[in-house]
Amino acid sequence: MLPLQRKQAVLNYLAQRGAATMKELSDHFGVSEMTIRRDLTLLEQELRVTRSHGGVVYNDTGAVADEPDLATKLANNGDVKDKLAAYAAEHFVRSSSVNILENGTTVSRMADYLGAYDNLTLVTNGIDTLGRIRPLSAKKHTIISCGGMLREVSGTFVGPVAEEFFKRYHADTLFLSALGYSHEEGFTDPNLMDTQVKKAMMRSAEKVVILLDSSKIGKRFFSTVAHLGDIHAFVTDERITDADRHTIEEGGAELHIV
Repeated sequence: MLPLQRKQAVLNYLAQRGAATMKELSDHFGVSEMTIRRDLTLLEQELRVTRSHGGVVYNDTGAVADEPDLATKLANNGDVKDKLAAYAAEHFVRSSSVNILENGTTVSRMADYLGAYDNLTLVTNGIDTLGRIRPLSAKKHTIISCGGMLREVSGTFVGPVAEEFFKRYHADTLFLSALGYSHEEGFTDPNLMDTQVKKAMMRSAEKVVILLDSSKIGKRFFSTVAHLGDIHAFVTDERITDADRHTIEEGGAELHIV
């Protein structure tokens, strides 16, 4: 298990149990207590755990949100997500372009609005997005998916294989999402491995367009995907507050309110 994978696995283990001893974690993950201490030092710096003599306690403060499963994400705010997806497909896609669609449940809905274009290349790392764009191959669009380790909760391929895949491709536009956005931490997700793949996607794209319904503004998760200065356009809905709208516009991103 890679260090990032183990660190996330340790956090998940503690979240389920509330607390554990060093020996328990060492035995469970088959690594030395020194290795576990290094993982816990990083998690403590990120305020996810608190260490005590011989053990560690999970910090369930509520300040950092937990990750919903894919089915929950798909069910939330469907009408708003459809509006954002339709807008992004109309304003940021062109025929004969190469587009990365990550597995966000707003981004994946763009598949329903791409039929008017010709000769698209669509690249993804997600099983939901892949399922939605697959029928477009019958219209002579090129569909490409990376490999990697499947994260069941997010339905995404992650890890070194997925990251290396995106290093080999160049895209016109990346359509991205995240589970939260705050003005301090930027766009955030719960899992480091998902974040690393998204960052690889960003490096391979000329333009980054993020689709985020306004209910996610003010939520903060474990790992930062990007800051406002890293993206080109921020597409959200009309429920955004005036204060958030002003701060985002001041941050330099092109704000589109649908």
